[in-house]
Amino acid sequence: MQTGRIDVHSHLLPGIDDGCSNDQESIEAARALVDAGYTHTFCTPHVWPSFPKNNIAGIRAAVAALQMQLNRADVPLKVIGGGELNLLQLWPQLKSIPDSEIVTYGLNSRYVLFDFWMEYYADCKAPLEAAAEHLLSRGYKPILAHPERIGALQRDQTAITRLTDLGVLLQLNSWCLGESASAITAEIATRLLKEGQYFLIGTDLHKPSGVEMRIAGIELARNIAGTELIDQLTIHNPRLLMPAVI
Repeated sequence: MQTGRIDVHSHLLPGIDDGCSNDQESIEAARALVDAGYTHTFCTPHVWPSFPKNNIAGIRAAVAALQMQLNRADVPLKVIGGGELNLLQLWPQLKSIPDSEIVTYGLNSRYVLFDFWMEYYADCKAPLEAAAEHLLSRGYKPILAHPERIGALQRDQTAITRLTDLGVLLQLNSWCLGESASAITAEIATRLLKEGQYFLIGTDLHKPSGVEMRIAGIELARNIAGTELIDQLTIHNPRLLMPAVI
């Protein structure tokens, strides 16, 4: 399959978190992604204690089942396993989790997508940075999902620099560039994009109804930073996350 856009953040797997509820929604969302130029998407469900089945084995099985449904529906989208870890919830237990059980991009790479949700960075600085440093010490490349959305980073934007100085990479949610409910979200997203701080752009797609605003965000990103950079963030850099054989 020729590689077009690669979505690096989606909740396309049906019925396993707050994303698509059933196969029909997943197929509809996948078809819309294809129409927008995507050929691949990483399925990155939440990896939280409240979703105990969202582990490597469970995600691998769900990805295989969804791929079968897409093939039957003639939707030419390749789905790949992954996950979105909440580092604060996983720390310090993360220290005792073997490499074979850490959910990564492709379920066998060194890139780890994570998020966290706090209103004030001072309340989570120590455990969050310790968890990120632990992943780095084990040879992983941590990628922070949607820093522009996280309250603690909105209130203390210098914390974003602290994390990137540690070696954390950043992933933009495309729809945040057009976010109207919170001007600070679009402001931070635009600044980081102009500064070349992002490593990836993902959709964070949860439902078919959300596709339009996410694709509109890609076009906003192109207007802000130019086609070459957006292709780097949606095609070339995402290829680094992909398994050697898919």
